[in-house]
Amino acid sequence: MVESIKNMMNRVDIQRSRVADAQTSTASPAKVAKPTAPNGTAENGVVSQKVVAELAKQPPVNSEAVNRIKKAILQGKYPIDVDQITDALMDAYRDLKS
Repeated sequence: MVESIKNMMNRVDIQRSRVADAQTSTASPAKVAKPTAPNGTAENGVVSQKVVAELAKQPPVNSEAVNRIKKAILQGKYPIDVDQITDALMDAYRDLKS
């Protein structure tokens, strides 16, 4: 679970940077991307603005996994290690501060 929290934070950071990149590229007409390929990427590997906007609409959350965990918690079958969670939160805090 601790690793999934860290991975989720990494995905959020990646999504924020993609949105910021998209906003920067729309603000500057000199940096207009080339037409995109059908799979949503430009020739130089940059994600198209349309794909970035689409990703920004939905949070990077696996709803199926969340529902499975919620169900296990309600049934009392989900092991929760408070020390491990605390350590992960402190690690994340330290990473944000540095």
